[in-house]
Amino acid sequence: MQDHEYFSVEGPVVLAHRGGSAKTENTIETFIDAVGVGVFSIETDVRTTKDNVALLFHDADLNRVANMDRQISETNFEEIENIQLIGGGKILTLVQALTTLPHTRFNLDIKDAASVASAAAAIELTHSHNRVLVSSFSEKRRAQTLKLLSKPVATSASAQIVITVWIFHILRLPQVFFTQRLKGIGALQIPRSMLGITLDSATFIRKIRSSGTSVHFWTINEPEQMLELIARGANGIVTDVPELAVQTLRKA
Repeated sequence: MQDHEYFSVEGPVVLAHRGGSAKTENTIETFIDAVGVGVFSIETDVRTTKDNVALLFHDADLNRVANMDRQISETNFEEIENIQLIGGGKILTLVQALTTLPHTRFNLDIKDAASVASAAAAIELTHSHNRVLVSSFSEKRRAQTLKLLSKPVATSASAQIVITVWIFHILRLPQVFFTQRLKGIGALQIPRSMLGITLDSATFIRKIRSSGTSVHFWTINEPEQMLELIARGANGIVTDVPELAVQTLRKA
């Protein structure tokens, strides 16, 4: 459980995956559109340039979105800032996003070791602690980022914590085990299944929520699945189609 302003919204919520797929992912245009349709948060990723600038960028390289054989970690921001992406738009820094959208929540996945310090520095610079969630598949990266911040931010569970509480569920351990392990964790952000493990059962969701921790499922693009997961107890949906998701969850 985590008592943080980030989670102060009632009802099922929509998190726009990289802003959504209607325009180029992780661009300011896409983020503005997502905010306009009423999403709860922008779910995105942080990678860092050679000169330590935090970018909102998923891949390790520029191949897929810019048709350039360059690693983000080996390229200075001066070389990146004017690149036109294949689908339109430009690569965005974390500071630019937080500054341009000063009232928007951002759900940040720290993708590599270099992004621990750069993401923390961007959050500190923009005083965005009340509207940022820090997450990572890596427990080490998640914990290190939190330690660098002067104020608490929201956070979600790493893969290690997710697997641990799933084992608790399979072993039918008492609720106290879940509550203790999820102390300080605001959300589990998970797929319906991974590595042959099913994570979307109503009983598992109930165990997590009984600890005071929210449950968000990714990446869900079909309305039927959205409504099914909310009916099972999920708090939110991470999706590539934010406008459709917002319209769908109004029916939930």
